[in-house]
Amino acid sequence: MNYRHSYHAGNFADVFKHILLVMLIEALKLKEKPFAVLDTHAGAGVYDLNDETAQKTGEWVNGIGRLLETGALPPVAKRYVQAVRACQLTGGPGSRLYPGSPWL
Repeated sequence: MNYRHSYHAGNFADVFKHILLVMLIEALKLKEKPFAVLDTHAGAGVYDLNDETAQKTGEWVNGIGRLLETGALPPVAKRYVQAVRACQLTGGPGSRLYPGSPWL
């Protein structure tokens, strides 16, 4: 099987996994002790949704694309969207950068 995550970055399942990751990290930050996170299925740190591979499938449109357009979100989803927007700011005007697990 040949799998390249860049074709699927930002899709519904990816967004779901990242929201759970944000929830987990926020819960761990409540502790006074240090912690480490190891994501065994992490891909690249950042994906460009304007890239040919992401555009070919367009899966991100019904994943992170929908979330970015929605105003009424639960608090944890809002925090995740804030992180996605912060990542996009690193790319400059018109960028569609999407953070992978390592960036989060």
